[in-house]
Amino acid sequence: MKIATIAAVVALFAAGTASASPVNLITNGEFEIMVPGYAFSDGYQVVNSGSIAIMGWTVGGGSVDLIHNAYNAISGYSIDMLGTPGPGFLSQDFNVVAGQTYNLSFDMARNPGGPAGQGVAVSFGGAAGNFYSTAAASNTLYSNTLSFTAASTGLATLSFASAAQAGTPYDNYSGAVIDNVSVMAAVPEPETYAMLLAGLGLMGFLRRRKAAK
Repeated sequence: MKIATIAAVVALFAAGTASASPVNLITNGEFEIMVPGYAFSDGYQVVNSGSIAIMGWTVGGGSVDLIHNAYNAISGYSIDMLGTPGPGFLSQDFNVVAGQTYNLSFDMARNPGGPAGQGVAVSFGGAAGNFYSTAAASNTLYSNTLSFTAASTGLATLSFASAAQAGTPYDNYSGAVIDNVSVMAAVPEPETYAMLLAGLGLMGFLRRRKAAK
């Protein structure tokens, strides 16, 4: 295949990648989908450990609270990780490919019934982090991110555990509120394609030079 043809193929691939819509690898990251027969209007509903009520998610720990139009629900339904009683734990597996980088994003506030310092401990594939709601205003919204690169192809696990900063009490079962959970495969930057094309061009130059000798 000639270098010009290879370059054209790479350019088409780059254009297709740039225009493709990113896909959220997490099921029900906005917590809007419940299993049939499980729904409520406003306020909160306790979801106990072992329940499969929240589509796609496994509930562990004590419990989590599904909240709606109350307690700083971020949009539609959200999850208060502290539960009634908690603390609670949420997890979900997703598919990964070796060498690919994955980016997690999620929104977090806190239930106004509890003090500042409530948060979550996150485990994301090969990465981990603690995120806390530290502002005095309980309705402060935090947009958090975490990334990891898969070491092998298969399943990775995303989990959230209710947590609090040292000295912060678990108060009134009112903890960190999370929503809008998303995991996306990282898209190569345009500079990556430029470097590839430059390398192909150099290979073509060296080949022509060798043939001319």
